[in-house]
Amino acid sequence: MAHGHGHCCCCGETAAAIGGDPERGAAWGLYLRIDRQRLQCLNERREGSGALVFRAWEERGDRAQFVESDDDEELLFNIPFTGNVKLKGVIVMGEDDDTHPAEMRLFKNIPHMSFDDAGREPDQMFSLNRDPRGELEYPTKYGVGTRGLRLPSTGAELRQPAHVLLRFRKGCQCLSPSRCMCGNNMSVPLLADAVTVSGAERETAAVIFLHGLGDTGHSWADALSSIRLPYVKYICPHAPRIPVTLNMKMVMPSWFDLMGLTPDAPEDEAGIKKAAENIKAIIEHEMKNGIPPNRIILGGFSQGGALSLYTALTCQHQLAGIVALSCWLPLHKAFPQAANNGVNKDIAILQCHGEMDPMIPVRFGALTAEKLKSVVTPTKVQFKTYPGVMHSSCPQEMMAVKEFIEKLLPRI
Repeated sequence: MAHGHGHCCCCGETAAAIGGDPERGAAWGLYLRIDRQRLQCLNERREGSGALVFRAWEERGDRAQFVESDDDEELLFNIPFTGNVKLKGVIVMGEDDDTHPAEMRLFKNIPHMSFDDAGREPDQMFSLNRDPRGELEYPTKYGVGTRGLRLPSTGAELRQPAHVLLRFRKGCQCLSPSRCMCGNNMSVPLLADAVTVSGAERETAAVIFLHGLGDTGHSWADALSSIRLPYVKYICPHAPRIPVTLNMKMVMPSWFDLMGLTPDAPEDEAGIKKAAENIKAIIEHEMKNGIPPNRIILGGFSQGGALSLYTALTCQHQLAGIVALSCWLPLHKAFPQAANNGVNKDIAILQCHGEMDPMIPVRFGALTAEKLKSVVTPTKVQFKTYPGVMHSSCPQEMMAVKEFIEKLLPRI
């Protein structure tokens, strides 16, 4: 069964403003009462995309913002309101084909509703007709309060929603998830729980950023949110938890094993190469979903920056650039021969390092910059250092990252 593709507009009034004959645009203005900070969308493919589909009546035809389901054919929205409202009607717009949502279920007053709750009897259910122009209104029977909407074949659980655009891709028909070619995240292990900062408009580029040893993607997702571009998607996967030799075999998030942090320390060659293949799978996934490789930047901090350098330089696709913060080039003795036929010979590299870094001294960063100039066009390598900065980032560095991304990934 195909996922639906549509808009959902809900007509209603605030409890304190019932009466009269309001203009239609005002009557369909419940989106103003949505508590966006607490809004939750389950099974959304891009984190945060569900919150972007609520809009004013006059903007209902704008299809730039949408939410896609991920593994299943349903979406479930938990959308609280800032006060009591009266839901009077719902419009669901979609494409004039089999991707149009087929059914909508309405549930009343279920806080933090989950898919386990969705199996119960709905308070109201609608069979949906194709409505590409938003001309069909489905009247609801509810009074003042909060409730949820569910669109199976996409489900949407909305707390008295206003204007919602829902687009749903086809469900996976593959028998083996590990060989899935339909673009589902389940075929890319690192994307299963990656933190994704979605664009505020149509996404035409992506930044894949890898965290350092012992960290998670959350911290860098937060940092990148402060410099985000509205048409860029930021993907921050989490490293697997493995024993790390450098830290007395303690189990922690790590892209590969570390034996030391000096240029002559032994390296986990097999682990580095395996990790690089996992990151390349993310790149391939984004390409399948319409973002060309020359609109993808790979970056990271510390161990994540090291992996981003190795992955990009051995990638078979020509990428836009690399952001390498406080890091080094793994398996450096294998380069330039290890570079994939010079595919990324002209790739732009922004390398940044704190001058007071006690873990990876800035001189190691300088040696890495010189090595990189033997692998790619020397003028493509920028090496910036920051006085007083230790093994961390700083506002000046983040501004350099933002300018680098803006230059390489301009709006199109």
